[in-house]
Amino acid sequence: MTALRRLFTPPIFENEIETHKAHLLYIIIWGMILVPIPYVFYHLIAAPENLTRALIQTGVGETTNVILLYLLKRGQVQAACILQVSMLWLFFSVSGFTFDGARGATYLMGYPLVIVIAGVLLGGKATVIVTLLSLASGGIMAYAETRGWLVVQVSRDPFFLWVISLAVFPISATLQYLAARQTRQALLRARASEEKYRLISQVSSDYTFATELDTEGKMRLNWAAGAFEKMTGYTVEEYRTTGGWQGHLHPEDVEKDGQDMATLKSNQPVVTEVRTYTKAGELRWVRVYAHPVWNEEQNELVGIVGAVQDITKQHHAEERELRQRTMLEKVVQLGKVVTEAKDLRTTLERVWHGVHDDLGFDRLAIFLYNPERKSMDGTLGTDNQGHIVEEWDQSYPLSEIAIFTRVLQQPDGLYFTHNYDVENEIPADNEMYGVKDYAAAAAWAGDKPIAVICVDNLITGRPIRDEDLEALQLFSGYAGLAIENARLNSALQNELVQRQSFINELESKNAELERFTYTVSHDLKSPLVTITGFLGYLEKDARSGDQAKVKSTVERITTAAQKMESLLNDLLELSRIGRMMNPPEQIPFEDVVKEALERVRGRLDARKAQIKIQSDLPVVYGDRVRLVEVLQNLLDNSAKYASPQSDLCIEIGAKEDNRYQTVFFVRDNGIGIDPQFHERIFGLFNKLDTRVEGTGIGLTLVKRIIEVHGGHIWVESELGKGATFYFTLPKIPQKE
Repeated sequence: MTALRRLFTPPIFENEIETHKAHLLYIIIWGMILVPIPYVFYHLIAAPENLTRALIQTGVGETTNVILLYLLKRGQVQAACILQVSMLWLFFSVSGFTFDGARGATYLMGYPLVIVIAGVLLGGKATVIVTLLSLASGGIMAYAETRGWLVVQVSRDPFFLWVISLAVFPISATLQYLAARQTRQALLRARASEEKYRLISQVSSDYTFATELDTEGKMRLNWAAGAFEKMTGYTVEEYRTTGGWQGHLHPEDVEKDGQDMATLKSNQPVVTEVRTYTKAGELRWVRVYAHPVWNEEQNELVGIVGAVQDITKQHHAEERELRQRTMLEKVVQLGKVVTEAKDLRTTLERVWHGVHDDLGFDRLAIFLYNPERKSMDGTLGTDNQGHIVEEWDQSYPLSEIAIFTRVLQQPDGLYFTHNYDVENEIPADNEMYGVKDYAAAAAWAGDKPIAVICVDNLITGRPIRDEDLEALQLFSGYAGLAIENARLNSALQNELVQRQSFINELESKNAELERFTYTVSHDLKSPLVTITGFLGYLEKDARSGDQAKVKSTVERITTAAQKMESLLNDLLELSRIGRMMNPPEQIPFEDVVKEALERVRGRLDARKAQIKIQSDLPVVYGDRVRLVEVLQNLLDNSAKYASPQSDLCIEIGAKEDNRYQTVFFVRDNGIGIDPQFHERIFGLFNKLDTRVEGTGIGLTLVKRIIEVHGGHIWVESELGKGATFYFTLPKIPQKE
């Protein structure tokens, strides 16, 4: 029973079209298997003389039907259809040429049946081919009959045509029924599919559509269902009249749409993502699922059906995620760059460039936090043209900046607003006037706040996005560590420099001590040798009673002793400098000059010296007594080494050098100093002219006093052209 059911059940294939063809062919084959029964029965009773012919035809036909069933079971549907049409046409052609010609039932009923079957199984092209072949065959039959080449045997029995109709009419009616049912089912499927598309689109944010190719070769929107109006803002008719699909594409996606159309014209479906404009002018990202509607007979595209999905939010989220990932990767690289800097200035400049150039903020300011003073000390910022600005002398108490106070309370502290100038009542003449989006992020190192980084986009007006804030916070963490590392490194470098300075100073002092010891031993030894030598003469002269020589010898011993006393007093004075100092104070330098002039007034008057004092001399900070000694020794030196050919002229003043440091000077028109002795004159007991009174320690005392005050002294002079002594003194310290 199962085998019998399988025999009468048409095969089913994955392809719906193949299954439908197989079903139609199956019915036709079984019809053809049953047709010979009345045909053979008729010849057996009414025309036994043609029975052999009928049996041969029946044998050929049934064999063909068995082959057709086999091909169908093997899945060769198209081959079976072609064989069915070919064998039927050949069967009726042979019957016509051998029996009743163009006037018989073969031509008038057989060929029309073949034409109908060809159209049902193989389509329009096959119908045209079979029709043309049938007409040609009939014409040949008629011509052959008129020439006598074909002897027609037309049956006069009225039941013959009726028997033939028993086969032709049921098969024709069956084919008509199957064709009508196929059309109805196709319409029902199309209607159900359309309704399904409409229902799906109505419960989603997408829409479905169908287009057709118009007479000009352009796609015209037939209908759209679902959220079409919600997504586009247009009705279907408005959409058509405003340019349709192509009229609302983003210009940069027109080329891509052309490529997609080429794909559809090759009978391939397309899934693509493009940008379209809505009625309100908004730009939306959409994903299009387009399927070609194909004309099999013409082998060309006649329309498109598909669906459109709004992916604007999804696309923006993907873009935001990509920007965020790219920005975070950039921040990590920037973090490595800023932490590689060793000194504070370079570090701050790299932080500035990282925020401005790489993170893309128009303006920024880096405020350094001073935990000891609870203030923001020093700023590296940006002007309104985007250039870097340094304001290291600026200081703001933290208590006066509520935003910074709040931000610095935690490592990830962040302040952000979209309306900064209004919320903070910024006046129109302030550089922050007009700032809308503004952010301030804390920069910590470990467990302590280091700085605050503030940003805005006043120049371009671009909004600050969430990913921008996240990148700023992450980079601020790197910046805090980099700034603290730079500070620690600078402190270490300063300590090393200071230690090296101490070592150099110690070495210098040791060398100076060696020179001092040598000089002292040499200069003190000379009067001692004199005293020792003349004591022998004194003893000899005393024994001889030569009073004149005794007196002369005693005078020489006294002179040597006085010289030794003077040397010892100068050495004692030199040793006191740096150990015994008066408390420093602010002193108008003009007062120092006047006091020194009073001390050497006698010597200057003896030389008839002309003194020029510059007006508006600055205030200095130091030991008043020692600074007067400096001026006193320099003025005394000018008087000692005055030129005998001209009146002495001394000028006292001050000027600024190229480092904005005040340099004081004492200039005279004396005999001058050969450049080779410019350093030597500051040495202990060094006198260029031994005939001049004094021990030669004056300039040594001057140099020592200036250096103890943190200054520097030097001389510029040429022999015979006078001399100018320059020296510097420290600035007045700033009050805390």
